[in-house]
Order: sequence, then structure tokens, then C-alpha cells
Amino acid sequence: MMEISVDKIIIADDHPMFRNALKQSITSNYDCEVIECASLESLRSELKAHNEADLLILDLNMPGADGFSSLVYVQEKYPHLPIIMISANDKLDVIRTAKSFGALGFISKSANIETIREAIKLVLQGDTFFPIKLESINDHNQDTELLQLTKGVADLTPQQYKVLQMLKRGLLNKQIAYDLEVSEATIKAHVTAIMRKLGANNRTQAVMKVVNIELKDQF
Repeated sequence: MMEISVDKIIIADDHPMFRNALKQSITSNYDCEVIECASLESLRSELKAHNEADLLILDLNMPGADGFSSLVYVQEKYPHLPIIMISANDKLDVIRTAKSFGALGFISKSANIETIREAIKLVLQGDTFFPIKLESINDHNQDTELLQLTKGVADLTPQQYKVLQMLKRGLLNKQIAYDLEVSEATIKAHVTAIMRKLGANNRTQAVMKVVNIELKDQF
């Protein structure tokens, strides 16, 4: 079998122990650089600096992202980059959505080391890896509404995302402005941009839409 040439792999996960386990699994098989990220913000930065990476292993629940917005963000900005999704939630709907949103593989966090290595090898070879039969995924019609909403979240700037999280906590514009040390007019502009990107008519609807993404990931 021809040896796979790998120069650089990015791991995006906020748990240091799991990142380390993945890194050890990778470096035991491949002589390559492994770049680690603990949040979507750091991932954005590393992707800009290392957009030629061979593979991204991406945690579903990344700090700075809601639902699959991190996956959709990477797909939109770096369509050439193969992505393996990892999550402790390995229910069928989660795996199905990961594939329909562009992931080439899915690894459960409960998977053993052999499964992880096999998934990485197959995706690096240009194949796919999912822990269930592909037929049950391919027959699924992509949730267009969920995809559009997730794209909206993925399109938020880091500052807009911070404002959105504060809206979810029920903070008023003046409270958010104080916490972020900006003017209330700036926050109003951010809220307007958030509503537009999420297709919401008001701030309450915007928050409910994002909560709906989170619930779909859990059940």
C-alpha cells in the first residue's frame, strides 16, 4: 500500500487530554506537524496561517460556536480541507447532519484507538469514515432550514458572537455595551446584524433560533 504523505493536521477541541490522545495517535502513525486549537477563535486564526493543512479534526461543541456552525464556517472558507467531526454525542441524527454539512468522517469520543486511526487513515486517503451504514445517511434529506440558520451563525463575527451569547443570558444593550467597553450604538448595530444574518425579526427570535440549533444537537 502506498504511504500517505501528511505534513500538517489540525486538532480543534477544548479538552487538553483528548487533544493529547489524538495527537499521540497521529504522531505514532505520521511524521507530521500537529496544530492544536481550543476554541473557534483560535481555529480561525490557525486556519489563516495553515490553510494548506491536510486534515482538520473538529469537535462539535467548540467554544465560540453553536451547533454545527464551526463545521459550516470551515466548509465555507476552506472547502478543500477534509474534516473529521468528533463528538461525545454519537446519535444517528448528529452523525447524519455532520455528513450532510460536509464532514468526511465522524469519530465518537468513546471510540477506541484503532477506530480513530482507521478513520484518520481513510479520510487522508480520500475516502470517508462513519460509524454507521452510509445508506442510512445518504437517504436523509438535508435540513435546509437548519443549514441556513447554521450558516448565519457561522457568518457572525467574533464580536457579534459574543453579543449573541450575552443576548442569550438576557442582558440589555447597555449592559452588553458596558461589559464589552463599547458604545450602546455599537451594540445596537451588532444586534441588527445578528438578526439579519439569522433571519430573525427581533432579538428574542434570534435567541430562540440559536437555542433551537443547540437542542437539535442534543436529541
